Amino acid sequence: MSQLHDLYYFLSPTPLAAEMAKRLLQRLQGPCGAGRGEPMSLDRLHITLHYLGRFLNSIPREVIDLALAAGSAMDYEPFGVRLDVLQSRGGFEKGTFGTVELAPQAGAARELRGFQHALGNTMRRLGFAETQIRSHFHPHMTLHYKHERIDPMVVAPVAWTVTQFALVDSLYGLSRHDVLAHWTLKARQQVFLDW
Repeated sequence: MSQLHDLYYFLSPTPLAAEMAKRLLQRLQGPCGAGRGEPMSLDRLHITLHYLGRFLNSIPREVIDLALAAGSAMDYEPFGVRLDVLQSRGGFEKGTFGTVELAPQAGAARELRGFQHALGNTMRRLGFAETQIRSHFHPHMTLHYKHERIDPMVVAPVAWTVTQFALVDSLYGLSRHDVLAHWTLKARQQVFLDW
């Protein structure tokens, strides 16, 4: 049987941030509507940085090697993410469903955009095709894929410090993400202790 594999670079929230995101969606589903299917499981919550392509049955070794090289070439310090707008995408027609996602307020994702852009430049330098480098980045974390449309609302922030990013094989239709590699972001600034 054939299996589709989607290859991504992801950021994942910390366990505490993922739990806060889940609580937001649980509160939403009471008064504001319902969804078909289940919300995203905590271990699958993420922000997609770059989509590297879809492959039938397996990802070619040369693609994985190039992705591993780009991830290893990144030299970036930890940075903060703050998502505080709950919104929908799609589901415009009555009786249809779209996604519910958490996003940053306008202009509030400079560090996240900087990291995504730096990763794209590294990919470009190592030989990725332009089609694999995301040029339009709208940072968000999807909480539910089939939910009634909601009006955008500012909510208590789901925030965390990003200390790593990952290369992920998403097995299409199986709700499964296999982490192929992850890289730690390292602070370069020294911390001085009192003598």
